Amino acid sequence: MIKKFSVKNFKNFKDKVVLDFSKIRDYEFNQSLIKNNLVNKMLIYGPNNSGKSNLGAAIMDITTHLTDNNGTDNILYAYYLNGDYVDDVVEFNYEFLFGNKEINYFYKKDPQSKLLSEELYENDKLLFKYNYITNKFDNNIKEAQTIDISKRTNKEMSVLKFIYNNTLYWPVDSSVKIFMEFVNNMLWFRSLKSNEFMGVMANNENMNDFIINNRLLTSFEKFLKDCGQNYNLCEISDMGKKIIGVKYKNYKARFDLVASTGTKSLWLFFYWMNRTNNISFIYLDEFDAFYHYELSAYILKYLNNRTEFQSVLTSHNTYLITNELMRPDCYCILKNGKISSFADSTQKTIRQAHNLEKMMLGGEFEK
Repeated sequence: MIKKFSVKNFKNFKDKVVLDFSKIRDYEFNQSLIKNNLVNKMLIYGPNNSGKSNLGAAIMDITTHLTDNNGTDNILYAYYLNGDYVDDVVEFNYEFLFGNKEINYFYKKDPQSKLLSEELYENDKLLFKYNYITNKFDNNIKEAQTIDISKRTNKEMSVLKFIYNNTLYWPVDSSVKIFMEFVNNMLWFRSLKSNEFMGVMANNENMNDFIINNRLLTSFEKFLKDCGQNYNLCEISDMGKKIIGVKYKNYKARFDLVASTGTKSLWLFFYWMNRTNNISFIYLDEFDAFYHYELSAYILKYLNNRTEFQSVLTSHNTYLITNELMRPDCYCILKNGKISSFADSTQKTIRQAHNLEKMMLGGEFEK
């Protein structure tokens, strides 16, 4: 799990912004949202242009050079460097916690997002370090002592990625293996565009094909019904290809042509929730952009029950701000380049009976 993340000089974050999952309180309610003493489920609020999407891009930046899972083409990394920069270096710092192993990964990139340096530590012990300017290399990874990094055909390729891909054997409990598998299974997506994503896999795939080929049509119909969307789904043929259809009394229609924007957003959500069993982390940007407030609450509950992965959601919907759904150390505000939980944004002691939405709208968490 991610314990702490920080980035500096990236897009609208000129100064270091820190997202700390370890700052938890001793609330006795909604304890399932906490895992291994870290926030496992987080919901971030922030005004427009506060950087919620940029924060997701920053967290997912690690996947762009350590994995091949770059997903769909997007503009998340346009204007990579902060526009008011003093130093033209972008700095990233990740702290992970896997059992009793704390893995720290630091790297720096230039304005074109090319690596300048990488460092990897296990419990403060240096495992690996490489400087792309001086070519200075420190390698204390015992499984990778024979790797010759000069054989990289692409000199801009991450040295750590090269080492991982070219080492013949990694023990199951290897810190490098555990770390790389986590990164390989990180996912970012949002409902604002059709299946725009990063992580998990290299290329886009057809959602019709996935659901039909994996015999998930009945499950999808049930999911939609649970969300208040009643469709009688079926398979139909369109130009010789099987696709999802809707059965009416007098005819059948293509699902994608009769579904509303909100229903299509649910389709995308269902797809990703069933696409892989190995998701480690999800950043879901504007997750409820097309949902009615009650549907937003249902989806939030659904995600909160999926404790096997860590998730960060962003929203503008204050209806979701309630201790019935989450807790004050899981709700955060992003404003003026700083992130703080509700619990850390007030001098008051927040109890379960407090009306968090009323406190939020009253400006209590902006003092």
